[in-house]
Amino acid sequence: MSHPSSSPLPVAEKLRIEKLGILPVLFPTVGIIGLLSAFIWGLTSNPLQLAFSYLFAFSVGFTICAGALFWTLLHHALDADWSVLMRRILESIASCFPVLLLLFIPIAFLFAHELWEWMTADVAHDPLLAWKRPFLNEPFFYIRCAFYLLFFSLAGLLYRGLSMRQDEDGDPRITLRLRHTAYGFIPLFVLCLTFAGFDWLMALDHHWYSTMWGVYLFAGCAQSSMAILILATNGLVRTGHLKGLFTVEHNHIMGMLLFAFTTFWGYISFSQYFLQWYANIPEETWFFVYRNTGTWFWFSVFLVVGHFFIPFLLLLTQPAKRTTWRLCSVAVWVVCMHCVDIYWIVMPNLQLQQSRHAGLTAATTGFHPHLLDLLALVGVLGILAHTFIWLLSRGSIFPPRDPRLRDSLAVTNWL
Repeated sequence: MSHPSSSPLPVAEKLRIEKLGILPVLFPTVGIIGLLSAFIWGLTSNPLQLAFSYLFAFSVGFTICAGALFWTLLHHALDADWSVLMRRILESIASCFPVLLLLFIPIAFLFAHELWEWMTADVAHDPLLAWKRPFLNEPFFYIRCAFYLLFFSLAGLLYRGLSMRQDEDGDPRITLRLRHTAYGFIPLFVLCLTFAGFDWLMALDHHWYSTMWGVYLFAGCAQSSMAILILATNGLVRTGHLKGLFTVEHNHIMGMLLFAFTTFWGYISFSQYFLQWYANIPEETWFFVYRNTGTWFWFSVFLVVGHFFIPFLLLLTQPAKRTTWRLCSVAVWVVCMHCVDIYWIVMPNLQLQQSRHAGLTAATTGFHPHLLDLLALVGVLGILAHTFIWLLSRGSIFPPRDPRLRDSLAVTNWL
């Protein structure tokens, strides 16, 4: 809730790069070094490992940016006022999709046949793949990928561009235009995120399917991006930005949303597992059977405990959402567990491919982390973080002429 105030609105505030310390130099440095090291080492010694490590890193970056676009669209669709102050941060993260489009090029041209066995499998010996061939074929696959990434890129840039135009003239019609556009973009967002999850992650094993897969990925997107928003906003406050504008009430609301989507992720994860266990259809259960085999079992247990139970308990009380260091600590943990979640989705498929090539059984394989995983993740996230800072520095770090800014500054949480 918010209460109207007669106090004057704050003027636009630019990001003061010098206040960020070494981060503006650190992010591009580790990003470039990480990606170059991963590609040079991986291509010369272990291309299969590099392919899966890079897909893992790309998927982490993609889901975080997709979550930021979701929160931006939801903000406008619901005509929310509390989030106006932080909206420019979300817009800047969502505008990183053109960089993700470039980062997808190695996947499309170097790693596709390594990642997705359906591209090279013999249809004559795989009746299920033959039945799925109208969807799982390379031309249609690349058309879909281009559509997903172009839609996300254009949507992110459109919302940021119109928002920044409003900074100049304060035209309230832009707010209405963005709200009406969000009504059409949200269904497109759902379709693109769901089918991108099908194509890039579920199709790593083209025999497996889950009707809840899109919702599962969405839960992780929304949760991890809200955690990033908490960290970015409080980081700006710590460096002297948003002085007198950002309050504990904003933290409380973001904490409640982080808690809500932690619970939602737990609910969707359990529902997907329980429904497939109960139905006991081989094409559905194999995904979980393998991830409960060998050392993957303990990895799965860690994922459930770390991704749901720990943040759920830490965010359960009101003080946890209103104490900055506690909220930010949980946010860091949630982002790390989101990386673990994506790793759990992607990397067992690498182990399966390696075991098949070596003639081993699933029982002899398990969780084997590789340095390429870390190098690829650091590289992709470093590039995206640098892009985010650059975009945020192009204008005001909050929309100073948004009609709802006054309500956002006076927001009061009654829960």
